[in-house]
Amino acid sequence: MGDGRKKNGGARKGAGRKPKADEHKTTEIFKIALREIYDVKTDDDAKKEFTKDLLKFSRGQLFIAEHLFGKPKENVDLNVSKRPDLSHLTTDELRDLLDNDE
Repeated sequence: MGDGRKKNGGARKGAGRKPKADEHKTTEIFKIALREIYDVKTDDDAKKEFTKDLLKFSRGQLFIAEHLFGKPKENVDLNVSKRPDLSHLTTDELRDLLDNDE
């Protein structure tokens, strides 16, 4: 059913969140890798060493600060004051664009 528009949404194969089991498996793989890289016995020790390495870089410091203290609110300007220049497109390309919008 539908209202005549293309791609009205709905369930699609592969859409949505991955199963929790997949997330836990990935997390465990990273924990094992960090323990091996830093040659430590516990996950907590691996996390501490990884954090120390992150603090050596300004991007790492920013990442840690955002996770500890919360990321500051970002303002995004959604006002679009300029129309795109479509003068370089052929008539057929313009028709294709219009057909895809419907």
